[in-house]
Amino acid sequence: MKPQHTWMNGRIVPWDESRIHVNSDALLRGASVFEGLRAYRSADGGDLLLFRVHDHMHRLFGTSMRFLRMRSAYGPVELVQGVIDLLRANEVHDDAHARVVVYFDETEWGRELDAPTGAYVLAFERPQSPKVRTGVRVTLSPWRRLSDNAMSPRVKASANYLNSRVAMVDARVKGYDTALLLNDRGKVSEGPGQNVFLVRDGVLITPRKTDAILEGVTRATVMELAAARDVRVEEREVDPTELYVADELFFAGTAVEVQPIVEIDGYQVGDGTMGALTGRLQTAYFDLVRGRTAAPDGWCTPVYGQRVAV
Repeated sequence: MKPQHTWMNGRIVPWDESRIHVNSDALLRGASVFEGLRAYRSADGGDLLLFRVHDHMHRLFGTSMRFLRMRSAYGPVELVQGVIDLLRANEVHDDAHARVVVYFDETEWGRELDAPTGAYVLAFERPQSPKVRTGVRVTLSPWRRLSDNAMSPRVKASANYLNSRVAMVDARVKGYDTALLLNDRGKVSEGPGQNVFLVRDGVLITPRKTDAILEGVTRATVMELAAARDVRVEEREVDPTELYVADELFFAGTAVEVQPIVEIDGYQVGDGTMGALTGRLQTAYFDLVRGRTAAPDGWCTPVYGQRVAV
């Protein structure tokens, strides 16, 4: 069921009236950047908590918009408040996913440096996927992740996700749930929209920030949760064959949360169910985002509670 409203350029707008022009660079060239956000119903049921929204805004403004030289009339404070206002307008009280988009509007050829921008927010209720518990089947994609000297995956640009879509569709045609991509050096990169972790001999391993990945907020959260539990964490290059012999595999991302991988290219991972360390980290993650355990300042922003500045 579609939401009742969006937030567009500073105001709440009915869903069916939410439009940008067909001649905008956002449509013609995919010239926009975005952040996906999660909101979780608190464990006591009394509020909806936006998780690490300020870190998402930091990545939006400090990496994606900065790299593309985008200027916006709306700063982090206005966009966070826009997300909160939209969740309230849509009367969302259960788990939700929101998307904040900053886009280039209509631009005359040769005047890209002066291109006007706009911003909008979408928000949907999104219950937890059963695959968070049962896991997914994946395949190594024949398509490589974008390289930093082409268009860096650390920039969360909408156009980058055509690369993800091609890999995802290929995996689905082959009967898998999703894909894992390698970088241009033939090392493990990430999924179409999520980072990847593997466990070998009790060590939690993930590709480096320089291995053509998005510098994920959930990735950083998982690494902090692991370190707090005295789990050794390694950021390093990962060979594709390491995936086939890993004790555990899982994805981490705002949309997929902490999601076990139970099979890769016909190789069963562990016993074919969620691994022990994956389960520990997943439990810790959900305890954190729902307010069961204390979070660092600014990590859980209430939607129906007091207004919180960025």
